[in-house]
Amino acid sequence: MQAKLKVRPSEGEPFEVEVGNTATIGRGRDNSVCLPMNQHVSRQHAIVRCHNAWQYQIMDLGSRNGTFVNGRRVITPVILEHGAVIRISNNELVFEQTEGGADDSGYDVTLASGTDTHQEESATVAIMVCDIRGFSTMSEILPEDALARTLGEWFRVAGNHVQDSGGTIDKFIGDAILAYWVGGAANPGEEVLRAFRTGTSLLEKAQAHQWPDHPDKKFQIAVALHHGTVTCGNIGLVAQRDATIIGDAVNTVFRMEGVMKQLGQRLTTSGDFHSLLPEAMQPDFDDLGDHQLKGKNQLVRLFGLR
Repeated sequence: MQAKLKVRPSEGEPFEVEVGNTATIGRGRDNSVCLPMNQHVSRQHAIVRCHNAWQYQIMDLGSRNGTFVNGRRVITPVILEHGAVIRISNNELVFEQTEGGADDSGYDVTLASGTDTHQEESATVAIMVCDIRGFSTMSEILPEDALARTLGEWFRVAGNHVQDSGGTIDKFIGDAILAYWVGGAANPGEEVLRAFRTGTSLLEKAQAHQWPDHPDKKFQIAVALHHGTVTCGNIGLVAQRDATIIGDAVNTVFRMEGVMKQLGQRLTTSGDFHSLLPEAMQPDFDDLGDHQLKGKNQLVRLFGLR
């Protein structure tokens, strides 16, 4: 899927930028779309990403002045339709796709629409879903600008941390992050350790965040970790990757996250993930028993970090 941004900057001549898989927008010159002449544009302002092989979304990165699509402020990631008008300060960017995309109606949010079979490959990965607890409640309390800044700042911090650990951000869904780490033949199980360390680090990093003007409301996240086989086009590549991971393992980790609240857990792993952790670390978990997850016939063993 070909996509581009037609940029009409506040100063200077209009220009176009091919999006590819990812395009960043901001005042810094290392961005794909650089808007250097306006102090109302943050250094890292927003990011446009492709997922599902054809669908693009834009996410604000905690900017003070906001990102707007067709006149509405971006809070959670917004799907971009052909012709969508993005406004950042007094800069205008028009999103265009040169080919028609598939109709994703009827798909579970954890599933992709598919990829070119010539580019598909399978891999064994550690998968993480990181979700903000209480987001729906706070979205009713906070003004849009405060909510957008808080969510964007968290996505930027968490996303950078995942990538620094060697993981790949697959996509953002509402207030959740789906990420994965690819296993290697030389160090089997290394992806599990990296995913676990990232999950526990995110729990610590979340403590440094807070909801504006509501010190009584803790900023909290939940982390679900699973290990399994997925299918993806060009898996493991960040800039060139053009498809999301798909498969039963992806659905399982989302279903795990869905039952964590009733279990009172902040970090939960599947039995498949837990069994691959170093033996010295395994006693740090409580055995939560077998659970019937939505959409799955087989029971899934869950473990909760103490």
